[in-house]
Amino acid sequence: MHCRVKEFGPLIVSIDTEGRNLFEENKVVFNERKEKAIEEICKHVSFIK
Repeated sequence: MHCRVKEFGPLIVSIDTEGRNLFEENKVVFNERKEKAIEEICKHVSFIK
């Protein structure tokens, strides 16, 4: 099957040739960083809950 496309991209590839998924493997780390960033922001901006 062949498809013709226009404007194909930009792309983010999260699964490598061995089936490893970058986003799934790093989801815990990303969420920990997000929570720490939110805590720090809330110290300076009291109206965000």
